[in-house]
Amino acid sequence: MDLIKQYVNKRKGSYFLSVILAIIGVVAGLFSYVYMAKIIVNILEGISDISIYKSLCLMILLLFVIKEIAAGISTSISHTATFNSLGEIRNDISKKLFKMPLGDVLSRSSGELKNIIIEQVDSMETSLAHLVPEFTANLVGPVLLFIYMFTLDWRLTLLSLIPFVVGMATMMSVMNAHYKEMFGKSVAIGQHMNNSIVEYINGIEVIKTFNQSESSYKKYADAVYNNASFYYNWMGESMNRVAIGRLLSPMGIITIIPFGILFYINGSIDLGNLITLIVLSFATVSSILKIMNYMDDMSRISTITSEIGKILDSRELENEEKGISEKDYSIKLENIEFSYEEDKKVIDDISFDINPNSVSALVGPSGSGKSTLAKLIAGFWNVDKGNIKIGGVDTRHMSLEKLSSLISFVSQDNFLFDMSIKENIRIGKKDASDEEIIEVCKKSACHDFIMNLSDGYDTKVGEGGGHLSGGERQRISIARAMLKDAPIIILDEATSYIDPENEALIQNALANLVAGKTLLIIAHRLKTVTDADKIFVINNGKLDAEGSHEELLKSSSLYKEMYESSLRGEENA
Repeated sequence: MDLIKQYVNKRKGSYFLSVILAIIGVVAGLFSYVYMAKIIVNILEGISDISIYKSLCLMILLLFVIKEIAAGISTSISHTATFNSLGEIRNDISKKLFKMPLGDVLSRSSGELKNIIIEQVDSMETSLAHLVPEFTANLVGPVLLFIYMFTLDWRLTLLSLIPFVVGMATMMSVMNAHYKEMFGKSVAIGQHMNNSIVEYINGIEVIKTFNQSESSYKKYADAVYNNASFYYNWMGESMNRVAIGRLLSPMGIITIIPFGILFYINGSIDLGNLITLIVLSFATVSSILKIMNYMDDMSRISTITSEIGKILDSRELENEEKGISEKDYSIKLENIEFSYEEDKKVIDDISFDINPNSVSALVGPSGSGKSTLAKLIAGFWNVDKGNIKIGGVDTRHMSLEKLSSLISFVSQDNFLFDMSIKENIRIGKKDASDEEIIEVCKKSACHDFIMNLSDGYDTKVGEGGGHLSGGERQRISIARAMLKDAPIIILDEATSYIDPENEALIQNALANLVAGKTLLIIAHRLKTVTDADKIFVINNGKLDAEGSHEELLKSSSLYKEMYESSLRGEENA
C-alpha cells in the first residue's frame, strides 16, 4: 500500500477533487431515497395535491442529475490521474531495469517481467481509479445517511444494521491470512503460465525441428490447466461464505419491519418515519455493499505492489556522477574480482592496462570469463572488488549515461527492435538525420542490401530482427554503433554469425567503426586478433598471460595451443 500512496500523493490534488465529487454523487443518490420515501408516505396519507408530487419528483430528478454528473467528472479525473500514475510506474520500472546489474535483470524470465510490467501494473487501475474515490464516497455517503436515520429513530437504525454486520463478518472471514497466501500463490502460478507460454512461442522452431511438439505442448497446456484449476478450487472454497454474506447483508428489512410495526403499534414511531426508515435501510446497505466489490482489490493489492516493489527496490549499479573528466580513453583494471553467485568467483584478481587509441584483445577457453570482463568494463555489472578506470576516472564515479556515451558494445547477438531499419540505427544517436544514417550504412556495408528490401530504410525488421539474416543484423548493429561514435569500442565475438562471403564486408565495416578508437576485441578465432597491440589471455577467471601475438607464442603455452588449434580448425573447415 505504501507504493500506491507514493504515486497517489504525487497527484493528490486530482484524487482529492475526484473524492469530493464522488462523495457529492453518492450523497445525492442516497438522499433521493428520502424524497422517494416522502412520496410513499404522502400516498399512504391520502394527499392528492399533484403539485407536491411534482416538486418531489423534480427534486429526485435533480439529485439523480447531480449524481451522474458528479460521478462522471470524478471518474474522468481519477482515470486521468491513474493512467498517468501507471505510466509513471512503468517508466520507473524501465529506468530501474537500466540501473540494475545486467545479471539481476537476466535472472528474471521475460514472462515474469512481462507479467509484472503489463498485467500487474494494469491490475492496479481498479485500485487507483475506483478504490480511492468510490470506496471513500460509498463509505462517507452512508455514514451521513445513517446520521439522518438516527434523527428519525435510533432504535430502528441500529436494528437495521444487525443483518448487515452478520453478513459482513461472514464475508470478511474469507479475507484472512489464508486469502493473502492464496493470492500470492496465484501470482506465482500465473507467472509460471506466462513463462511457459513465452518459452513455447520462442522455442517453436526447435520444437518443430526435433519433433517435440507433444511434450512441449503438454508443458504449456499443463501450466494453463494448473492455473485454471487453482482458481477454480480457490474460488470454490471461498464463494460459499461470500454468497451467504451477500445474502444476509441487505436483509435489514427482516429486523426493521417486525420491530417497526411493534413500535408503531405502541405509538413510539409515526408511520412517516417508519416508511422512511424502511426505504433508507435499502439505500444505505446497497451503497455499503458496493464497498465489498473493492475488498478483493484491497486484499490482493499488497501482493501486487510487493512484486512491483521487488523491482523498484532492487539493488542498483553503484554509479554516482562525480563530475571528474577523463584525461584520455585508456582502460585500467585493478585487482578485479567478480561473482555471479556468492563464493563462486568468475573473475579472480585481474589487473591490466589498455592504452588509448590501441587495439587489444581478450582470448581464452570458452567460459574463461572474457565476455564477463568486457561487460564489467561496459558497466553492465559493478565489480565485487577492485576498480575499473577510464582515463583515470573510476567508472563508478560516472553516471550510467556518461559511461554509456563512452562505450559502444557490439556483441554476437545484438538485439534489433520490431521497427524500421532507420529507427533501429537511430538508437545510436536519437537526433541523427536520414543523411547521417545513410552515410554510416554505406560505411558499414549495409546500404546496398537495405535498398534492395521492399521498403528500403523503412522496412520493419520483425521481432528481434527476425526478418533479416544474421549477417544483415550484424551489419545494422555495426552501423548503429558507428552512428553513436563512442571513443571506446568493445567487440564481443562480433563476427561469429558471419558467413565467409560476407566476412570481408564486415571486416571493412569494423575497420571503419574502430578507426582512431580504443578497441577491445573478444574472439575465439585467434587469427582475427594477431595484429592487436596487446593480447590478454584469460583462463579460469585469471590473467594467464599478456603481450603481442609473437610474444605470447613464445611465453604462453595456452595461447600457443589455442592458436594452433584455431589454425587446424580453419584448415579442416
